[in-house]
Amino acid sequence: MRRRVILISIDGFAAFYWRDPAARLPTLRALAERGTVAERMEAVFPTTTWPTHVSLVTGVSPRVHGVVANHVLNRRTRVPEDLTGDPIHDAPALLRAPTVYDLAHGKGLRTAAIDWPATRNATTLDFNLPFFKDQRVFETQTAPGVWAELTRLGYPMHRQGEWAQLPRRLHKDDMVGRVAADVVHRHRPDVLLVHFLCVDSLQHLHGPRSPEAYWALEYVDGLIGRFLAALPADVPETTAVFVVSDHGFLPSAREIRPNVRLRRLGALRSGADGALAGEARFVMNHGAGALYRLDGDLGAVHALAREIAAMDGVSGMWTADEYPALGLPGPDQHPQVADVMFEAAPGYAFGDDATGEDEHGPPKYLGTHGQRPTHPDNAAFFLAAGAGIARGVALGAIRSRDVAPTVAATLDLPMEATEGVVLERALA
Repeated sequence: MRRRVILISIDGFAAFYWRDPAARLPTLRALAERGTVAERMEAVFPTTTWPTHVSLVTGVSPRVHGVVANHVLNRRTRVPEDLTGDPIHDAPALLRAPTVYDLAHGKGLRTAAIDWPATRNATTLDFNLPFFKDQRVFETQTAPGVWAELTRLGYPMHRQGEWAQLPRRLHKDDMVGRVAADVVHRHRPDVLLVHFLCVDSLQHLHGPRSPEAYWALEYVDGLIGRFLAALPADVPETTAVFVVSDHGFLPSAREIRPNVRLRRLGALRSGADGALAGEARFVMNHGAGALYRLDGDLGAVHALAREIAAMDGVSGMWTADEYPALGLPGPDQHPQVADVMFEAAPGYAFGDDATGEDEHGPPKYLGTHGQRPTHPDNAAFFLAAGAGIARGVALGAIRSRDVAPTVAATLDLPMEATEGVVLERALA
């Protein structure tokens, strides 16, 4: 009998919640009783949604797969690009490494994804409703057959852009769980990827360990329970269920504004057309940040980087020659990679604002992530249960890059050239 895999991501589900008695997670705790849970899962840097979700399905770091941040600078236009919601790039152009669903599809298995990051127009997903944030992108980039099918089933497709916005993602998550159940019944995928987002959203808005965060965890746990209960009777017996996350969460009480410092130093200026010009520009990635060279030479950029590193709340700085230790490619290898990377200290996050005189200010969000994955509160979550999964095994620390090769092994599909390893102890 052929084995199936369901890979569920709960965006922002920090590992520390698993040991927190205030976190009501009856569905996941019942799954854990017949499976295995990791002590912590180390993500990639920056610990943001797009890089880590690609690592989860490729088994490699951004150095190899090429999705280097949520927010990057387009060096040609000098305009920051937000990769979240896939508004610009198709998956074949964005990803530089094969995914586990590519491998499965190549072996004749049926594949599906719902709300999974970095899957726009992925050619190896037989059913795909990507995570888009803009209604126009939803309408122009969703496969016509998928759009028509979900419309016939009564889903409010005209609300997709609205429900993808930060405060309303609980509505989208409810729909994601319902679509997932319909897809299993109608398409019988061998590999299904499902991504829930409101746990991340409510922690950004209200902070980790807030009442809203605990509510979101219980809410998504309930959606997963409803989805699993709706599976056809034969599916649970043949299916391995993986539940993962992409990063943890840190509180944020203060915003760092490096572009204000650059402007005050005369290194960042507004042109006649309103576009910013100068020696360098900073792009935020929440708890991580990136400095891109514009017109300055590398020596000038490094001098400006030291100015930013001296700002209150900046805890780390790395130049391109240090990127291998971060798992990043160099700017000479990838145009979206910055010339210098930074990390914010716990309690701080970076902002993009270049106006005014204040180099610090109140945060946009009360919760953040993006810092290095080794921070205790930034650990991600991993659980596996079901067909082919060992019971009662307590895994120690693992890496997000271990997920793809372990999923592949569950399907008896060897996955080569990964940085991660098969979690043999998790397999029966």
